[in-house]
Amino acid sequence: MSKVSLVESKDHYSGVKNSVSHIKDDILDFISELSSIVIKVNLVVSTTKGYPKGVELAITPLQAVRSFIDFISPYYKKEIIIAERSAWGKTKNGFDLHGFTELAKQNSQVRLLDLKEDKIIEKTIKYPKGKLVLPFSKTMIETPFMVSVVRPKTHCDVVMTGGIKNVLVGGINGSWECRLQIHKGKFVHNIIASIADLLYPHLVIIDGTDGMEGNGPIMGRKIKSGWALTSFDALAADTLAAYLMGFDIKDIGYLTMLKEKDFGLCYPDKKIEILGESPDKYISPFKPHHSFNKQKNWR
Repeated sequence: MSKVSLVESKDHYSGVKNSVSHIKDDILDFISELSSIVIKVNLVVSTTKGYPKGVELAITPLQAVRSFIDFISPYYKKEIIIAERSAWGKTKNGFDLHGFTELAKQNSQVRLLDLKEDKIIEKTIKYPKGKLVLPFSKTMIETPFMVSVVRPKTHCDVVMTGGIKNVLVGGINGSWECRLQIHKGKFVHNIIASIADLLYPHLVIIDGTDGMEGNGPIMGRKIKSGWALTSFDALAADTLAAYLMGFDIKDIGYLTMLKEKDFGLCYPDKKIEILGESPDKYISPFKPHHSFNKQKNWR
């Protein structure tokens, strides 16, 4: 049985707070003996010549992260690492611009980690047409508790991106050109699913207060979706998010493959217990990327 907490969200802070509250006991049981927690945020574009202020919708909302940290802080007194490596621009600039640097200054438990500065573990990833040797973040592979905090977005290659892809692709600790290696047409799904054997989120928080629809993950536009969800079953979380976004799991190759590999349950499934609100109340179809019809042909 998997649990997914789904709540209405009118703002990033209260939405995440209410969502994690439904599984409070499970979270506290998990973190009680930990020495470190990694929160993987999504900060695709920090600051570049083309995007001097970054891309707000391509970034995990600061208040969603703050809400989770405030939630666990009374019960957990050890290190909290906020980790990311921007695909475009310097990560530090993104941390500064979007408030994460100030958050770390305000809370002595919090340490920001630019994954560019992290140690690397090289791993061989196999897929139907060959194999890739990729560098991965040592911290992300070895952490005892990986929390993925994201907003839902459409994507130019894999239909949608949620908590799982944030960790699996974000764990590739190289330049954008290095990450670009995984984009082997439809085989990107196989590669992402294979990375799951190395690292995978323990807890997924998807802040769907507002998301990005259209030509994501950078050039899309805001949609007020109005929900937040949390689950220890990352696949249940992402597939419920896909459902709320109006997508069919069968059109999203890497999620379908992870289901086949028994990484979790896929919504809708009678073994998934929804805590909080009924999903059908919060379906707000996201306009897909303009290449959606091509993306569906991943098989």
